[in-house]
Amino acid sequence: MIKFRSGALFERAPFLASKKTKTTLTIENIVILGDSVAYGYGTKGGIANYLKETFPSSRITNLGINGLTSSGLVQKMRTGSWNQPLVKADLVLLNIGGNDLLRGFRDGGATGLIRQFAILKRTYRQNLLEIYSLLRSANADVIIVQNNLYNSMKKEEQYFGFTNLLFRLWNTAIGEKGVIVSKTNAMGKNPSIWLDSIHPNDEGYKLMHELLINTLSTTGFAIHAEKK
Repeated sequence: MIKFRSGALFERAPFLASKKTKTTLTIENIVILGDSVAYGYGTKGGIANYLKETFPSSRITNLGINGLTSSGLVQKMRTGSWNQPLVKADLVLLNIGGNDLLRGFRDGGATGLIRQFAILKRTYRQNLLEIYSLLRSANADVIIVQNNLYNSMKKEEQYFGFTNLLFRLWNTAIGEKGVIVSKTNAMGKNPSIWLDSIHPNDEGYKLMHELLINTLSTTGFAIHAEKK
């Protein structure tokens, strides 16, 4: 489980350098939950590859499922079938919610999505609160980090401004006390990191990982540089 050491810094990432003393984490078990972005669709491991570089002694369990919605994740977690890895987890990385919006768009187009947006967001928020509760029921000490949603649409696209606003509003549903939100907005500004219009390529997952580690650092954690 989590081991604490004060004052050490993560040697592999100079952007973590700080004069402040931080709580150092040694992560032995990581669980990834969520959709195809969590799973690493189209790549050989997604963000798990980079997490393994940062935490070479850790066990990483990727429970991401292509096409999963927040309602689908709640249903999966209610069964208790994932409790075994969750009980042992030091860190849970959560990426969920994109398919909620995507299904709303597919069902009613842009106009239908706007009309249903408040209902979709309210349902998403309720699902997230239950997900957080179920995670803590399985493991009260786990660190929960959730990626917010990024806008991978090119600025030249017709609906770029619309989707930007939509994602900003949608992301306000994410988080609560004790849940760390990793902001992935910077990913949308880099056109070279996309496998398709939704999923990151390997370079995209590398950036997502860097944003995650930076988020942990600015939250007050330093990461012990483990030796392989």
